[in-house]
Amino acid sequence: MKEKKYFKKNDKLSLYNTRLYGYGSKRNNYGEWDNYGEGYRQAIELIEREVLENDRKNQDFLIYPYCFLIRHFIEIRLKEIIYEGTKKLYNEPKKAKGHRLISLLEKAQNVLKDFWGESYQEPPKIVSIFIKELNTIDEGSDRFRYPFDLKGDKSIAETEINFKNLSEYFEEVKWYFEEITEGLVAEE
Repeated sequence: MKEKKYFKKNDKLSLYNTRLYGYGSKRNNYGEWDNYGEGYRQAIELIEREVLENDRKNQDFLIYPYCFLIRHFIEIRLKEIIYEGTKKLYNEPKKAKGHRLISLLEKAQNVLKDFWGESYQEPPKIVSIFIKELNTIDEGSDRFRYPFDLKGDKSIAETEINFKNLSEYFEEVKWYFEEITEGLVAEE
């Protein structure tokens, strides 16, 4: 029996073949990072539309992937800033390691300070506060993926999260990162 491969292209159904690694990216030189960030952003917005515009009946289930996607979007964009910024600064990209958002934010801001010099501006307060709060809730990037931690304790102490408030605050965070990463690409 021939082994099936499910994660590959299909020439008979080529209309549904999805291109990976930068093909079709809105920003030519930054396809890999941009495709990941853009993909997570679009998935976040799909969930927002489903909950806020269509039907709130699934919000108690969708909050987990929603929060995970938000966290991962922020992590991807911070790592993109570090990677692409150091690549432009030193012709040698530096790969950021780990999942701690506070540490990544600090490294990304240092790269941006070096990159933009005197024209650098601190992120809006809401961005820093949002990231710090998210990092406090989910420092290791696993709280919204699993119901229990390795000790068997509940992963999340909160019992309710207001989906609408979260989406409104995240909107500012999202567009901050979109502007910053676009600005990195535009600088030559």
